[in-house]
Amino acid sequence: MSGRSLKIAVMSSGLGHIARGVETWADTTATALYDRGEDVTLFKGGGTADRPFEHVVRCAQRYGRVAESLARWTPGWTWHIGCGSPYDVEQTTFAAGVLGTLRREMFDVIHLQDPWLAYLLERTRPLHGAKVILGNGTEEPPEFLAKFEHIQELTPYYLERHGDLGGRKWFAAPNFIDVDRFRPGDGIAARRELGIPEDAFVVLSVAALNRSRKRLDWIIREFARADLSNALLVLAGAEEPETEDLLNEGRELLGERLIVRTNVPFEQMPQVYHVGDVHVLGSLQEVMGISLVEAMASGLPCIGHCWPATEWVIANGGSIVDMQQPGQLAAELPRYQQDVALCTERGTAARQRAEDVFSIDAVIAQYLAMYRAVWGLDVEEPSSPSEATGSKTSEVPELVGSA
Repeated sequence: MSGRSLKIAVMSSGLGHIARGVETWADTTATALYDRGEDVTLFKGGGTADRPFEHVVRCAQRYGRVAESLARWTPGWTWHIGCGSPYDVEQTTFAAGVLGTLRREMFDVIHLQDPWLAYLLERTRPLHGAKVILGNGTEEPPEFLAKFEHIQELTPYYLERHGDLGGRKWFAAPNFIDVDRFRPGDGIAARRELGIPEDAFVVLSVAALNRSRKRLDWIIREFARADLSNALLVLAGAEEPETEDLLNEGRELLGERLIVRTNVPFEQMPQVYHVGDVHVLGSLQEVMGISLVEAMASGLPCIGHCWPATEWVIANGGSIVDMQQPGQLAAELPRYQQDVALCTERGTAARQRAEDVFSIDAVIAQYLAMYRAVWGLDVEEPSSPSEATGSKTSEVPELVGSA
């Protein structure tokens, strides 16, 4: 077996009818593997099979009548059989729909980020024979993760945090971005297009427009407190139920110094990053923080909270502050406005780190090494988490073995 390529299944029950992080990850991962000549099939829960490696699995979609009815009318204990929520119903019916194909086509690896679907396929391994790898992008609790033989954590910190759950083969490998799509660009042209003054110092935060997790209310208050001249705060992200109240408070505090762009299409996001001088993420815990990586690839220095995973992502491409201590972010922002050399130096380092650690080529190499490692095939002994924090993972895969 060591001499042949592996047959890989990447899947997401929401792909084709939901457009969020898990679905985007599945689509981009399968596409990157296919483009590199790997034997991959992308299983999706909606839409059509428009490309030769796609396969649609019919399921009760989470926002459909069937899934909502099952979740509403079944007893509370039915979460054990996958009826606790419409999303659970979707994953359960998807698992039932895909199992026959998995048995017939004999896949070697199933890679996915839908937790309940991964659990069901882990439990049914005797029927399909594939090794299941759950990419833990939703910060599942340790007692749930302990049910798996193979877990992909997105940063070395999470591998270390969960590394005492038994003698399993677990790994640290991040999500990737397209560093050719997200790259430094013409900031002046982007500002003209979006109606932002060309000479302003722009603090950018790309995040879901909420206060509960992304803590944009904190960023707004710290921006108001900061000693900045001719500066604007630009928020870009998806609207949520709490967005209107949040933005009303922000406009009351900042007035015309606050600019908001809601529900920007993905293809326009590189232009959004081009308007910024520095990018800020206010959340206290992030599994990885994809907006940080997109901003870094775009040449922006980033400021994040003193959370180990965030510190690892940013490294020398920005700075870390305690986002729970009033005044720390407010004190850090003027440094980037007043010291152009610092801003340029860290922006350049951020771009380099994105290329070395989070590019498609760097991460797909780690994925392929991970797939072979779960089968015990010709791979080098994985490095330790402490060795996996440098910026040259394209040379040494950021892959960490048995937890």
